[in-house]
Amino acid sequence: MQLLRQVSQFTLLAGSAILVVGAAHAAGTDAGTSVENTFTLDYAVAGVSQGTITNDPAYTQEPGDPEPVIDANGPTDFTVDRLIDISVTADNSGLQVPPNAQDRILQFTVTNLGNDHQSYSFSLADVTGDDFDATGLELTYSRTAVDLNGDGDTADACETAIVDAPLTQTLLGDSAGNASYTCDIPTDLPFTVNVSGDIPDSLSESGTDNLVLVVETRNPTAWAFESVSPAAGAVTAQDGDGSNTIDGTAENFFADGAGTSEEVASDGLMSAQSSFIVTSPDLTAEKLVWVLNSESDSVSCAGEPVPASEPTDQYPTPGACVLYSIIVTNTGEVAGSNADGIDIADILPEGVSFVSAVTSGFTTAGTLTSTKSDGTTDCDGASGETCTVSVTGASLEATAGPTDSEAQLYIRALVR
Repeated sequence: MQLLRQVSQFTLLAGSAILVVGAAHAAGTDAGTSVENTFTLDYAVAGVSQGTITNDPAYTQEPGDPEPVIDANGPTDFTVDRLIDISVTADNSGLQVPPNAQDRILQFTVTNLGNDHQSYSFSLADVTGDDFDATGLELTYSRTAVDLNGDGDTADACETAIVDAPLTQTLLGDSAGNASYTCDIPTDLPFTVNVSGDIPDSLSESGTDNLVLVVETRNPTAWAFESVSPAAGAVTAQDGDGSNTIDGTAENFFADGAGTSEEVASDGLMSAQSSFIVTSPDLTAEKLVWVLNSESDSVSCAGEPVPASEPTDQYPTPGACVLYSIIVTNTGEVAGSNADGIDIADILPEGVSFVSAVTSGFTTAGTLTSTKSDGTTDCDGASGETCTVSVTGASLEATAGPTDSEAQLYIRALVR
């Protein structure tokens, strides 16, 4: 009978139970957690119950039951290994920038998809064959405050909120593995990485600078569950013996994919590409003067419509109504190539008397004023002074494709 019991211990796993110690996240159970498994086997011989076979050292038989047979090896168990996985996303890929812009930011979101705290370092790769290179590139990262050790506060090292934390400037061409790395990043908590750059002047519209952010996995200051601290900041290495040690210290298993050609799957790195794209409004302006009516006054001149073409049968004699047209054209072909802060100042000579002014076609009309040289705003020409007609703070956006955007400032005046 004892022989039957011993055979049953090692061949039958009915009635098993699993004990998991440690927290579970979206990425799974914490690395270093021991998962224990016990079982019980009950049986009878000729209708007589025999002692329970189990590997649970804490098992206690019910009153009157035979003595259990407890496996001295105890529960089966294994240690959850460390999953190394990262997500990197370009949040504003294809950022439109004007020439000569300073400190324009490409933002990336990085998420630790593994099952342990990690730290990260960053490098930049400039994609060959693009149109220009931004200058003064700098990297910063930020994340919210988090209670890493579960003590109810965020007062410990690496727990406080990190906002725009500077990293050592990473020059183009540096390889992954630079010496500057983040504080500890828990699982499932996205954080941002900003790449700030300056845009050169005199660039063609739609010119592109493609940049790849490469994120490399580093050791944190402390693991989430294992008590033995790693070498903080060291590049996290994948288990290299090619064999799983089922119980003991957590081994590192790389499960990252490949984001760009700057890295490969299962290498502890992940990357994403983003781009600066030049939007360069190309403004032209011209001024025309037409005679609308050879004989007019201020009331009728103000009501004169803008004809489709220049009248050729009217003459600029005293009392004639003339129309000044300042035509502004945005020839940019990319939507978003907006010209902002347009200011126009037109000084009417003493030979004419101001009647009225109006704008048309601006995306933002801006502020239209007419002011005499002495600062007053009647501009009636009675004193023979000049009058300045101004538009300030206007804008004119580009129209995608070959169609140009056009706006006008119309000024009506009487010849003295």
